[in-house]
Amino acid sequence: MHDFNPIFNALIKEGFHQLPDTAPGTSKPYDFKITPYSLNTSLSFKFEHLAHFIEFLKRSENISEEKIMVLQNTFVDLGIDPNDFFYVNFFEKGKDSEM
Repeated sequence: MHDFNPIFNALIKEGFHQLPDTAPGTSKPYDFKITPYSLNTSLSFKFEHLAHFIEFLKRSENISEEKIMVLQNTFVDLGIDPNDFFYVNFFEKGKDSEM
C-alpha cells in the first residue's frame, strides 16, 4: 500500500478539498496532466506506474472503469509506457492553459 498523504496534503493546502473525508462542494475542482517529466511545481508528483496512479485515484475520487480506460488510452497517445514512472501535474480545472 502506498502512502498518498503527501499528495493529499498538498492538494488540500492548495484548496482542492473534494478529497474523501473533507467538506464536499466547498472547494475548487482540480484536473491533471500526465507527463514523462516533472513541471517542478508543488503539485507535480511522480507515480511509479499506471496501477500506482489508479490506486491514488480510487482513494481520492470515484473513478469509473470508463475513466480508467481513458487513462490507459492516454498513455498510448502520449507514448508513455504504463509500466514505467511518470509525473502527474495537478492544477485548478479550467486553468490548464497556464501550464
